[in-house]
Amino acid sequence: MGVVYGPVLSWRFGSSLGIDLISGSKVCTFDCIYCQLGRTVLKVSKPGDFKNYVKAENVVKELEDFINKIDFNSVDVVTFSGSGEPTLNPELGKIVEHVKDIVGEKPLVILTNSSLFYLRKVREALSKIDIVSAKLDAGDEKAFEIINRSYLEKLSINKVIGYIKEFKSIYDGKLMIQTMFLNTTLGFTNSEGEHFEKLIDAYLKIEPDVIQVDTPYRPGGEKFVKPVSIEKLKNIGDVLANYFPRDNIWVFGLHDKSRKKIVWKRKEHKSIILDTLKRRPLRLVDIANLLNVSSEEAYKIVEQLKKDELIKEKILQGEVYYIIAHFH
Repeated sequence: MGVVYGPVLSWRFGSSLGIDLISGSKVCTFDCIYCQLGRTVLKVSKPGDFKNYVKAENVVKELEDFINKIDFNSVDVVTFSGSGEPTLNPELGKIVEHVKDIVGEKPLVILTNSSLFYLRKVREALSKIDIVSAKLDAGDEKAFEIINRSYLEKLSINKVIGYIKEFKSIYDGKLMIQTMFLNTTLGFTNSEGEHFEKLIDAYLKIEPDVIQVDTPYRPGGEKFVKPVSIEKLKNIGDVLANYFPRDNIWVFGLHDKSRKKIVWKRKEHKSIILDTLKRRPLRLVDIANLLNVSSEEAYKIVEQLKKDELIKEKILQGEVYYIIAHFH
């Protein structure tokens, strides 16, 4: 499986070229109930707990090869994200330096679940990245236990909030907090009531540069998890605007940077699609945008991949998503 994938069109960051520092079965410190990768396969608590992490030399080789296939001007950011928690890779700091040398002024982003901010080596690596998007789905212990299902026995949500706040105080880049607001068929939600109020308290303690108001709209999570409505997300954004500048609140469905066309020098449809699907489910329109082809052409490609039993369909909220058929 390739280490470099996409670019995917992100509502938050535009055309985002992904670098997967785990690459394989899902490895994480959490087992979040909404994760589009499904259940955590390898449950770990610190960097180096698993041996098959991606090495710096592999990233360098693949990234240099990949850049030759694409018009790099059609990429907005390079993002560390993929098959698990990227800060678990013990070579993160070295990889960041190498990637910076290759991509120049292109902004680097990392998507982290915020569990390892307490480690000095992780903080040092993160401080070299332009944008740190840190996950915070709960402001209280009960919501943290329900949503994130941490494998770090001594990690409380108050410690997570404290470590993020501490990192923010020494970080020169942009610290963004992403929250997945969700409903469940079990009667739990973090989008209102005491759980939401505790999240606001956490935001006020951290003082992030941006708050990303999101919901799990892709398949992959537990069946009892449901997204909240766009209307609810807008309402959450309005509430947060009482505490933070409106421009610093990015709401899914309102804030959308995913409009750039991806320009390929050389297309390898099969590997592009499969390498991306191993990290996230895609709709037909997403695949058309990824390849920069018409919906009709994307449909033909998808049908062939289905016929070859490489991908399959999954329906969520009435929309058809394509997922990998067999994970190797």
